[in-house]
Amino acid sequence: MPDEAITTGKGKPFFDRADQLAETGNWDYAIEMYLQGISREPEAMERGHHKLREMSLQRKAAGGKAAGFLEKMKHRSDKDPITNLFNAEWMMSRDPGSPALWKQMVAAARKGEWREMIHWAGNTLFDVNRLSAKPSKAIYLFLTDVYKEAELYSEAVRACQMAIQMSGEDAALGDMMRDLSARETIQKGQYDTGGDFTKSVKDLQGQLDQVRSDELSQNQDFMDRQVNKTRAAYEAEPTVGGKINAFVDALTHMDDESFENEAIDVLAKAYKDSETYRYKTRIGDIRIRQLNRRYQKLMKAGDKPAAKDVARELLAFELEEYADRASNYPTDLAIKYELGRRQLVAGQYDEAISTLQQARRDPKRRTSAMAALGMAFFKKGWNSEAAETFEQALEGDLSEGRRKELLYNLGTVLEAMEKPDEALEHYSDVAQIDFNYKDVRERIERLRKKE
Repeated sequence: MPDEAITTGKGKPFFDRADQLAETGNWDYAIEMYLQGISREPEAMERGHHKLREMSLQRKAAGGKAAGFLEKMKHRSDKDPITNLFNAEWMMSRDPGSPALWKQMVAAARKGEWREMIHWAGNTLFDVNRLSAKPSKAIYLFLTDVYKEAELYSEAVRACQMAIQMSGEDAALGDMMRDLSARETIQKGQYDTGGDFTKSVKDLQGQLDQVRSDELSQNQDFMDRQVNKTRAAYEAEPTVGGKINAFVDALTHMDDESFENEAIDVLAKAYKDSETYRYKTRIGDIRIRQLNRRYQKLMKAGDKPAAKDVARELLAFELEEYADRASNYPTDLAIKYELGRRQLVAGQYDEAISTLQQARRDPKRRTSAMAALGMAFFKKGWNSEAAETFEQALEGDLSEGRRKELLYNLGTVLEAMEKPDEALEHYSDVAQIDFNYKDVRERIERLRKKE
């Protein structure tokens, strides 16, 4: 744990000692000294945070081991920003490529209102997440919010763009992007004239409204021109794949069902003429997008019965669509995974088990596929197989969220198998990670009363 005294300049003796140790290759001791320095001087970027990051990467390259389970429990998130920062950076020093740990560091910097630290750690988290096997949309949204709060609007725009790329159709994110872009434009204008953005903008809302209006008009004009341009190119050469795809892209970017239906007609003709299957998959993607949009609008309007009907229609369509894709691309395990997930939701447990057993061979989706596979076994009533599947999944390198989910599900299965002591042990593990996870507290208290 860090000492309580936190005074600028107090970290220098520890940083000096850390530099000396780093030259000898004593990574662990050097890291401890950097951490002690940071705990006393949390805003020391060059001498503290940057050097610690460099040392962590060198330690990993030299074969340094990641933190064990007990060490992770010891260095969990804390309410105090300094302690939280210390714990997150200690964990990062053992696993410098973990998005979850960098997110914890950004959260600590946010709570401590260390703007330079937010900028550096946030940008590192952005890159770590972008380069991970399975980038997280939630992390991009988290960064968007943090950057906006810190008035780092260019970074907020970049994070929001990534979230939009992963979301597809999302009106709320589109509104957020327009707002952030407007703020970025105004901020740049203020900086260019030598002003102080936070003090000199007297009519921010008025300027935002004007910038948004200009951007919307320009964007609509641009999209209209793109549709007309690509339409002319397509009509001149209607069998050229590049012209077909460019026209379909322009039509779908209009975010309007009538244009999307025209895109479907273009793709249907292309598929009929060439029998190229990718045109058919694009038709399916557009129809899924349309059904999702209808569902969201109905939910927003509060019409849950109608939304539920659309959800059923969407699930039925996706089942048929992904089954067809799996038939045409039998070695594509990503498609198998998407099909298996929907079979599980639809209650097709036998089919889901078979499909997900194939999908788990994909290293990128192994843990997710096994989590769904375990649930399929459980829903079918094969509790022993479900428990073994969850246990195997827990052996992997997991995020905190995934570990909680698997431990909780394993506890649920063990409870159904009338193994209360083992179930209680796993529920307790969940509570130690996240006390408020689902109904884990109630489950623990219920089981303990039976002891």
